[in-house]
Formats: sequence, structure tokens, C-alpha cells
Amino acid sequence: MRVDGRIATAGLMLAIFAAMTGIALGFPPKARLMPLMVGVPATLLALIHLGLEIRDAIRRETPTPEQAAKEAGRFRAERRMVFWIALFFAGVMGFGFFWGAPPLVFAFLYWGERERLAVALVGGAGTWAVLYGVFARALELFLFEGFVVRALSG
Repeated sequence: MRVDGRIATAGLMLAIFAAMTGIALGFPPKARLMPLMVGVPATLLALIHLGLEIRDAIRRETPTPEQAAKEAGRFRAERRMVFWIALFFAGVMGFGFFWGAPPLVFAFLYWGERERLAVALVGGAGTWAVLYGVFARALELFLFEGFVVRALSG
């Protein structure tokens, strides 16, 4: 059995959930209820997911040519999605939520998913409207402004 990205990701998620659940056990009794209500089921689901990924990896030891082509297509799609996630992360870290997220949502929809220009514009504008209208105005939350914006604004 070859450990691929799917098994590694499932194992990493299991480790994260198990660690967070373990940390929650050290909280005071009244404070640990909510983290454990989320952490215990998440840990169990991550364990099941890891088992399913390992089972699937054992089954696909000798792929047919059709399966190999399908796997290659899935790998390209996963690699492309990781690129967009990394770009989104870098954009938000550099330019903050207000200046980074809307243009990147537009770019992802227009170039990454090849949506029509109108759909991409609505997606970018909708992202800004939700970030500003819901989070900044209605909930009065401070959203990260980005390192570049912070450096330029002094």
C-alpha cells in the first residue's frame, strides 16, 4: 500500500482533532463541554475516514488504465485547488479580507472555473457585501487588514 495525499490528509486531520480533543480535556469542567461535543465526534469521523482511505488504497493497488487516467485527472484537479487555496491565503494575508478576498473570488470564478464575467462579478461583489455588510457592520467584527495594507497605511 502506497501512502498518498488522501491518506496523509486524513491522518493529519485525525491528529489535529485528537490533539484538540486532548487539549479540551484539560479545560475546567464547564468550559470543556462544547469543545468535546465537537471534538469527540470529529475525531471518530476522522478515524473512520482514515480507515476508508486506507481500505480504498489497498483496493486500488493495481489500477486499470481507466482508473489510472481518472486518478491523474483527479490529481490535476486537486493540485489546481491547492494552488487557488494558497493564492487566496496569500491574498488575504497580504491585502486583508476587504481588498484581498473579492478580487480573488472573482479571479477564481472567472479564470479558475471559467464562469461568465457576470457570474464572476456577482461573486466578487457578493463576497465584499458579505464581508462588509455582515461581518464588519452587522456583527461589528474586526477583519484582518493584511500586512501590505497595514504597511502602506502606516
